[in-house]
Amino acid sequence: MWDNIKTWEMVLPPSRPSSKQLLRMKQALAEMDRRAPVAVLGSTPEFRDLLHECGFRQIFVLEKNRSFHEEVSKIRIYSNEEVLLWGDWLEILPKHKGRFAAVLSDLTSGNVPYTKRKDFYQMIGAALENNGLFFDKVLTHPLPHLEVDSLLEKYSNLALNLLHINYFSCEMFFCSELLSLNEEVDSTLFYSIIESRAKNLRIQTFLKKAELITPRGCVWWYGRSWGALKEEYCPTLKCLSVEDDETASPYYGRLKFFTFARER
Repeated sequence: MWDNIKTWEMVLPPSRPSSKQLLRMKQALAEMDRRAPVAVLGSTPEFRDLLHECGFRQIFVLEKNRSFHEEVSKIRIYSNEEVLLWGDWLEILPKHKGRFAAVLSDLTSGNVPYTKRKDFYQMIGAALENNGLFFDKVLTHPLPHLEVDSLLEKYSNLALNLLHINYFSCEMFFCSELLSLNEEVDSTLFYSIIESRAKNLRIQTFLKKAELITPRGCVWWYGRSWGALKEEYCPTLKCLSVEDDETASPYYGRLKFFTFARER
C-alpha cells in the first residue's frame, strides 16, 4: 500500500515526528556511543537526519518498500551513507539479535497485523543490546471513537488549509467511529462512506485534498482498544517514560510517546 503514498511532504505532525519528539530523542541519545549501531523502523526521514546530526556512524534503515524509501529520501536534509536492510521487519529483526543500541519507531504499530504484534515487540526487544533504547510513538485508543457527524459539522466550519486537511485525515480516518467496522483503517471503504454523507462542497473538497495525506487503497491496523493490546506491547522491556502529545494535536489523549530500555 505504501506505493500509493507519493506526497509525503504534505503530511504534518502528528502523522510525522514533531520537533518536540525529536528533541526528546536527541536528549535521551546524548550519552550513547556514536560508534554503536542504531536502527530506524521504516524510512522516516526525520529520524535518519537526527541520527546523522547526532554523529552516529552506523545507521541501519529497515524498510520493505523501495519506492517509498526513494520518495521520502528526497525530502531528507542529508545524503549520508546508511545500511539498508530490505524486507519485512518480522523477518529482518530476528537476524540482528542484541545488535542495536537504539531502535527508533514512529507509528509503526499500524503496519503490523494484530495477530503478529506480540512477536513484533518481542523481536524488537531481542534486537536491542543490553541497556539499549527503544523509542516508539503509538496511536492508542483508550477513548471512545469520534462521531462522524460531529466531525463533518466541525470541518464544515473550518478553513481549507494544509493544517486542517491533515487534522481532518487524522480524526476522520484514524480516530472516528469508522474504525469500529473492522478494527482497521480501510481508506477506500472510508472514503466511500464519507462521500455518501458529505452534503456540502467544503467537506467534499476536504475529502479530495485528504487523498494527498491518506490515499485510497491503504489499510492500517488501528481501531482496537488499547486495553486489548497493551499486554502484548513490549513485555520484555522496561518502560522509562510515557508522554502525551501536545494538547492542540488531533491525537491528544490517544497518541503516546514511549521510551523503553532492555535491562541486563
